[in-house]
Amino acid sequence: MVAGTQGTVSFIGNSPLLTGSFSGLDTAAIIEASLAVKRIPIDRLNNRISDNDTRVAAFNEFTALLETLQSSVNALRNPPGSTGILSNIFEQKSAFITSDTATPATEILGATATNNASPGTYEIEVLQIAEAHKISGSTLTDVTTALGVTETLTINLAGAAAEETATIDITADMTATDIVFAINAVTGTTGVRASALKIADNDFRIVFTAEETNKDIEITGDNGGATLNALGVSADNGTTYTTVLQPSQPAQLRLDDIATIIERDSNEIDDLIDNVTLDLFKESASSGTTITLEIEPDLSGVKAQIESFVTAYNDVKMFLKSQQVVSEEGEVDASAILFGDNLLRSLGRDLGTDLADLVDGVDSTALATLRGVGIEIAEDGTLTIDNGTLDANLVDKLDEVRGVFEFGFQSSSPDIRLIARNELLNVGDFTITVPAGPIDGTNLQVGGVDAFEVDGGLLRGLAGTVYEGMTLAFNRNPAEPAETITISTSTGVAERLYQRLDSYVNQGDGLITEEVNRLQAQNEDFVDQIESLEARLVIFQNKLIEKYAAMERAVAAAEAASSQLEAFLKGGDD
Repeated sequence: MVAGTQGTVSFIGNSPLLTGSFSGLDTAAIIEASLAVKRIPIDRLNNRISDNDTRVAAFNEFTALLETLQSSVNALRNPPGSTGILSNIFEQKSAFITSDTATPATEILGATATNNASPGTYEIEVLQIAEAHKISGSTLTDVTTALGVTETLTINLAGAAAEETATIDITADMTATDIVFAINAVTGTTGVRASALKIADNDFRIVFTAEETNKDIEITGDNGGATLNALGVSADNGTTYTTVLQPSQPAQLRLDDIATIIERDSNEIDDLIDNVTLDLFKESASSGTTITLEIEPDLSGVKAQIESFVTAYNDVKMFLKSQQVVSEEGEVDASAILFGDNLLRSLGRDLGTDLADLVDGVDSTALATLRGVGIEIAEDGTLTIDNGTLDANLVDKLDEVRGVFEFGFQSSSPDIRLIARNELLNVGDFTITVPAGPIDGTNLQVGGVDAFEVDGGLLRGLAGTVYEGMTLAFNRNPAEPAETITISTSTGVAERLYQRLDSYVNQGDGLITEEVNRLQAQNEDFVDQIESLEARLVIFQNKLIEKYAAMERAVAAAEAASSQLEAFLKGGDD
């Protein structure tokens, strides 16, 4: 009798299979080969997901560069809205201070200006700086012995509101240190700070200091001032103090030729010159110094912003070039993930046009190109700055430089001005027909068509027109006759670039945003298809396992029958 071979147990996935028991076939390999063929569509989908992920990563890198560029031109384009001036680099102001003596101006005062500040020059003499009230008690031999006083203290600064006043309950077991701690626990409310100073052995002093200048400390008790008396601070319940280390006093200064002495409670003065903050450090009298304050456009800030724009644009340009790299053999470089992409090609072309075109709407004698400003376009498409030309233009032709970059607005009537616009307004030149008399409730027309709604002193562009999003302030006297007002607008390079970039990277409907969303949605579909194919593959695998298992059983049965027959026949021969 011929002995059969012992089979081995293999696993296809989680399913066991007896292979090679009787047939001698490697059924596991056969099944794996069959599954591999069926897996080819899954592998292709995984490859497409990987390719899409790579493209999405490249688009995200590009988008980050474009957003940096958009941010850099935003400050140069005259940002819209009521707060646009705060972001407009051309409105940014610098405060320069100089001294008429050897004493540095910065020893006497500091000054900062917001974008809303008006240019101007001021002469300032600091007569007195504001001081905080500080009082001291007499000598205490120690601060750790219970004072034996019971009283409720009321603490505040002069002129304080009810919410700026606090009360403290003093008990007989409290020491001077305990009282100091209790007072400091409510300093945030009262503005009064306490400290226990050790002058020498058996010589301690309790000192109260006001947190604000030019406000007297007010501390009273409901037990005749027993606490203040025990601390050596006052013998008459705060009417007078034992020792005044520093009286409270206001800041005083003279401005220009104004005879009146100007007083403020604080050394930080932000309500004297509109949108300018002064910080007083030292009196002028000690050196007889007068400070000259000049508020001027921040030209260094403008240049730095232009340099940021140039750098950001060149970074975008270099990325575009990196996606066009081809070897001498004509093979696309592995890093050129977006080679031949239509979005990159169209954006590169559009950006070049936006940079090179003249700015329409500016005066015919004014600067109208980046090159005129001092920014050259190199042969490789990147930008370079001619510092000499740019510096001279910023000093001598700042308004013309603004015109090259900004969204401009000019009106033939002083009664009308632009106060707001939406992000992507582009209306060119137009005229508004204004009838005689009051116009409340009457739409104003452009070219014979209703264009602006009258809302009190405001003209709002009507929805559905090109003027939608534009708001004009209108201060016309109703008694004036009918007139036609001509308005000219210009779209500078920074405004053009901002709008162009917005059409690509806007989170809602930007072209690149939509492409990234499309790739990601496609990947989600691919994942669903893979899951479906994987499920079908499991079914196919189980069918193969069942098929080859049945074959093994049939072969085993046949071999068993053959062995029995052979044994029977050999038995008969015996």
